[in-house]
Amino acid sequence: MSPTPSKTKSAKKPTKKKATKKKKKVAKSKATKKPNAAAKKRGKKAAKTAHENNRNPIRPDEMSADLVEFITAIDSYKRIHERPFPSWSEVLDIVRALGYSRSA
Repeated sequence: MSPTPSKTKSAKKPTKKKATKKKKKVAKSKATKKPNAAAKKRGKKAAKTAHENNRNPIRPDEMSADLVEFITAIDSYKRIHERPFPSWSEVLDIVRALGYSRSA
């Protein structure tokens, strides 16, 4: 005789109902969470700071010839080497290529 299904030992698997209930609880708890006043204040301050940092305080007509030359050299290096941001060692190489050296 074969054993009946109720007498066999098998690992209990969670039913689909239980799994969906857990997902709903997680989704519900995330959706109901509201930012507090301090979080809103930090967000506004961060947005204002980011906006201020994007402004260029020096107009192009106020730049010195050396500064324009440096910016042009950096931009051309980035275009040639297809890099959005050169490393500090690459910046040092660019500065040396422009003819600058350390005074003794």
